[in-house]
Amino acid sequence: MPRAKFQTLTEQMFYILLCLKEECYGMDILDRVPAMTENRVSVGSGTLYNLLEQFLNEGFIRETKVEGRRRSYILTEKGREILKKEYDRICAQAVDYRRIFGEEEGQ
Repeated sequence: MPRAKFQTLTEQMFYILLCLKEECYGMDILDRVPAMTENRVSVGSGTLYNLLEQFLNEGFIRETKVEGRRRSYILTEKGREILKKEYDRICAQAVDYRRIFGEEEGQ
C-alpha cells in the first residue's frame, strides 16, 4: 500500500516548515536550512518552491506578502500540527534506538 502524502515528512520538508515558524521569503529558507542544520541538510530552489506550493495547497502554510516575484510565508495551525506529529515520530524512533541499544535517556 502506498504511503499517504505527508504521513511522514522528509528532512527537507521538516526544516522548511520549521523555518516558517516565523514569516520569511523562499530565499530566506534556502539560507536558513543549511544554517540551522550545520550544512547537514540543504534544499534546492526547485525542491523548495515545489514544496511551498504543495504546503500552500494542503493549508500547512499561508502567503503573507507578495512583492513582485517575492513571496513570504508563515506556518498555519495545521502546519504546526503536522510538524509536531513528525517531531513526535522522530522522538519515538530515538526512544526505540535507546531501548534496543540499552542506552539511558539523555546519554
